[in-house]
Amino acid sequence: MSNPIRVYSVVGGFIVYEFVAELALHFFVMMMIPLSCFILYRRCMDTKTTILFAIANFAALFLTMSFPANISGNIHFDLKFIPLFIVFFYIRPAIGILFVVFIILFKSLVNPSEVLFLLLNYGIASVIFIIMSTFYKRFSFMQKIIFGACFYIPITLTRYLAIVRSGDTDEILNLIWFSIMSAITLTMVIYLIELNNIQLSMMVQLQNSDKMNAISQLAASVAHEIRNPMTSVRGFLQLIKSDNNLTEEQGMFISISLEELKRTDQIINDFLSLARPETKSNELISLTKTIEEVFSFMKPYANISNVLIECDIEQDLFILGNSHEMKQVLINITKNGIEAMQSGGSLTIKVYQSDGEGVVDIIDQGIGLSEQQLTQLGQPYYSTKTKGTGLGLMISFDIIKRMNGEYKIKSKERCGTTFSLLFPLVPAKDYRGISTKIS
Repeated sequence: MSNPIRVYSVVGGFIVYEFVAELALHFFVMMMIPLSCFILYRRCMDTKTTILFAIANFAALFLTMSFPANISGNIHFDLKFIPLFIVFFYIRPAIGILFVVFIILFKSLVNPSEVLFLLLNYGIASVIFIIMSTFYKRFSFMQKIIFGACFYIPITLTRYLAIVRSGDTDEILNLIWFSIMSAITLTMVIYLIELNNIQLSMMVQLQNSDKMNAISQLAASVAHEIRNPMTSVRGFLQLIKSDNNLTEEQGMFISISLEELKRTDQIINDFLSLARPETKSNELISLTKTIEEVFSFMKPYANISNVLIECDIEQDLFILGNSHEMKQVLINITKNGIEAMQSGGSLTIKVYQSDGEGVVDIIDQGIGLSEQQLTQLGQPYYSTKTKGTGLGLMISFDIIKRMNGEYKIKSKERCGTTFSLLFPLVPAKDYRGISTKIS
């Protein structure tokens, strides 16, 4: 008597069981992962939401392992690889290791004879995942899909050997269905998570754009009106300070007032920089010369702050952009690095070329930044300094973008920060083709 639960049809001599429907059910279980990602990361990405996302992945892992798609005997399939993959590459490798431990413990209770095989299999996979986790973030969408699919090749081969050993060669078709369904599921999960990340990025950019527009309008309307009376106040204070009849305390008060007026003037300059219309310059800039000028300019400030500033500059590097704005970016980031070392230290500026790009590394030994602080850098009014406005870095990042460059920030609390600026280099053979002065 045939099994009433199974529905089958004959295709080329093979029987397609309800196994396909069971795999489809596992597909919808895996959809818990991108769904939870959409819900949890709709507003922000913090530690709490990351933990909840990890729990959602664990739930998907537990369900797919607890109710595998059985074929016959000990042959069964599940999609545990998918939540494991997502945890390693979209959360943290450390949590991925915990998932691996759970998988091995769970399997050892069901079939203790597989423990050594699982330790070897998942041990190798974990090492590869940890190594590749840094590079994975730089992959394009298609590269991420291909990378995930590559890991299903050895999984499929392992399943094939297990089926051949058991003598159930008629189940090869089910293995094919499993591989196809697994690849489709992983593709969908990666696609939906990446789509959510893109939407979050666009949302943040839109919010920052609104803030910048508001700041620009404010700057254009009031900056000059503030500067005019402030200049008069500064002039009178300087005249009063020159009076020999002032007490020491009065002189100190006037010096503090002048210092605060100077800081206010710098803030106004930052506002005016935002209010200026964007203009793309086509100057040929000597990156080497610009760094040398910034080094000479910042060296006295570094000495006052008990900071040793060093340079390692490669010669004959040229980029396109605005020399004044380039100096503004370099001075701002260098100044931030010096101020991050309140107890002194060493700041290194390295300039070199890599893959057709001019790279500027500004490395400090300061207090460093947390992951949350790194995500907020460059936002209006956000600063790690007590007297900072956050406008300096925001303007710097905008200038880098206008010069077709990019920036990377590596930092760890109490271990310092590295700012890497990358700009497309102008090849030496093209110098003469640019009809602008070299600055």
